[in-house]
Amino acid sequence: MSLARFKCPLATIAADQTVVVAARAMRDRGVGSLLVLREGRPIGIVTDRDLVVRAVAEGRDPATAKVGSFTTYDPVTVSVADGIETAISRMRRHGVRRLPVVDEQGVGVGMVTADDLLVLLGGEIAGICEGIETPSDAGDAR
Repeated sequence: MSLARFKCPLATIAADQTVVVAARAMRDRGVGSLLVLREGRPIGIVTDRDLVVRAVAEGRDPATAKVGSFTTYDPVTVSVADGIETAISRMRRHGVRRLPVVDEQGVGVGMVTADDLLVLLGGEIAGICEGIETPSDAGDAR
């Protein structure tokens, strides 16, 4: 199953924006991360956890602290042509819960999260369970 389903308008921010602007963007978009872009390409990612643990908890002023100081640069990405298995493998290998999805030119086109994959896989498992619960013909072998 291709990651093309995760193509969507990205929640993005410039590295020179403040932590307050980032937090409000996350709140307003209902997301837990923002992709930091340069010329349309993902150069970094900043998460709600980054803002809390690395900025606020360290006593940085959210009104003046810049997002770039808390960005993880060169994020692990997946291609829109990759399958969910690739996304799961990269999340596990790199210990991340969010992966920017890029097109053939490396331009950010979406984001896939561990939560997205859990919902998707949960739906697949539910479909299998429905098949198991459906009464079968007495002559069918299970």
